[in-house]
Amino acid sequence: DKATKVDIVLNDNKSYEAKVIGQDPSTDLALLKIEGANFPKIEYGNSDQLKVGEWVLAVGNPFNLESTVTAGIVSAKGRDINILANGPDGMSAVESFIQTDAAVNPGNSGGALVNTNCELIGINAAIKSNTGSYTGYSFAIPVNIVTKVVEDLLEFGAVQRGYLGVSIRNVDEAVATERSLPDLNGVYVAEAIDQGAAKNAGIKTGDIIVKVAEHMVKNVTELQEQVSRYRPGDKILVTVLRNGASIDLPI
Repeated sequence: DKATKVDIVLNDNKSYEAKVIGQDPSTDLALLKIEGANFPKIEYGNSDQLKVGEWVLAVGNPFNLESTVTAGIVSAKGRDINILANGPDGMSAVESFIQTDAAVNPGNSGGALVNTNCELIGINAAIKSNTGSYTGYSFAIPVNIVTKVVEDLLEFGAVQRGYLGVSIRNVDEAVATERSLPDLNGVYVAEAIDQGAAKNAGIKTGDIIVKVAEHMVKNVTELQEQVSRYRPGDKILVTVLRNGASIDLPI
């Protein structure tokens, strides 16, 4: 942010001046381009298939220690740690971090989080610490979010992010009791906004959103992650619980 010049130094110590293709403050990601030939590339994995307890490696340059690799396991998924501000265009921050216990420090941000197949499954982004150094947990942006942001920045120079048009909150005990829900999974619709896609498609105040496309959503963070993968105009199927019935609504 606010950089006037960006240099990228590769593992062979060659330095390249980079062009900033685009930035997305809502996910804390940017797309950079360097000119050259025969650059190696990393294959994308699928962060949706990542399991808690799975081994991962974090790669980066902590404290200017070049090409450092640390190992750990996935501690949790879908973490919202409230560190990203909404974008200048009013776009809501999208936080659905992969939490790991691989040691990550200043200098790891922007580096790869890979699985044991050497596939990219996240971009290291943050640590939870009172000291500014690693104290047990680190957080990475899931690659399935990264893929969408990169494609949009490459094609449009900005992120084209869809919105349902709902005011939402997590399901708590009071909501579950009132709605006779079997558990606390899903997202409570406090309001369907006038002229919004959700209201036009038939979502009502009091509905519980439990599924977006083929993905179950257990909380607000997971819902925001899934919706953020779509562009305005995309057609998706959203499943809600209403009066004990499951209803599929194309939006």
